[in-house]
Amino acid sequence: MLSETIKSWKEVDHHYKKNKIDIFNLQESQIEKLKIYKSLPEDFANLEDVQKKKEIFFLIVYPMIYKINQNIKIERQRIEDIQKKFKNKTISGNNIQELEELAKKYKLNKGPIDRNLFKKLLQRINIIPVSLALGQAIIESGWGQSRFAIKGNALYGQWTYDQQQGLIPEKRDTNKKHVVKKFTSLQDSVKSYMFNINTHPAYKDFRIVRRLTSALRLTSTAVNYKIQYLAAYAEIGQQYVDKLELILETNNLKRFDKFN
Repeated sequence: MLSETIKSWKEVDHHYKKNKIDIFNLQESQIEKLKIYKSLPEDFANLEDVQKKKEIFFLIVYPMIYKINQNIKIERQRIEDIQKKFKNKTISGNNIQELEELAKKYKLNKGPIDRNLFKKLLQRINIIPVSLALGQAIIESGWGQSRFAIKGNALYGQWTYDQQQGLIPEKRDTNKKHVVKKFTSLQDSVKSYMFNINTHPAYKDFRIVRRLTSALRLTSTAVNYKIQYLAAYAEIGQQYVDKLELILETNNLKRFDKFN
């Protein structure tokens, strides 16, 4: 899926109507027809129909979340394949180099190649449930209406202290120096968000719970467990968790998890 530049939300609407794709009842055979758009449509903020605005938002954001999760799955599969070779004592020099590269990418001290290293890598290299990624995008971008989303392709309100790389929040306290990071594309914003969840120390408990719920096959309740460990994402803490739970429930976002 290559990113495309569009000017109007009607272009998104037309493509999916033409291909008879209903984002709320997506079929696996239709995934290859999903499109990735570089930025939000110029006229998106002027769309007054609330239901249509939500539909267009999902049509734009879902494909990016899905694609980046697929890329993460590929990396995870490589770790699992190398782990099997390690257990069978057939691991090669190239395998070791690949482990070192992935450990560095995911901010891990490689250390010795042992079971603990594979455990740490697999705990970090894993997908973010689509429902959670959509829910956080809704909150942080205001359904794609925020200044950061429109001017900076920033769907998740990630902070940076590099003044050249971000937009200053209008209600920032005078003693604060952070800005909201800008991205060259919406897809880069989603990728950065997922990488942040998978590597930042603040989300270690989230990653542990994700591993445990997967091991215990708690698919029906896994998302609920994971939400509780995202309080660190915003300064409002538990209020943020409550808000995210409400967003998931009122918009039935778990229906988007079927192709996780």
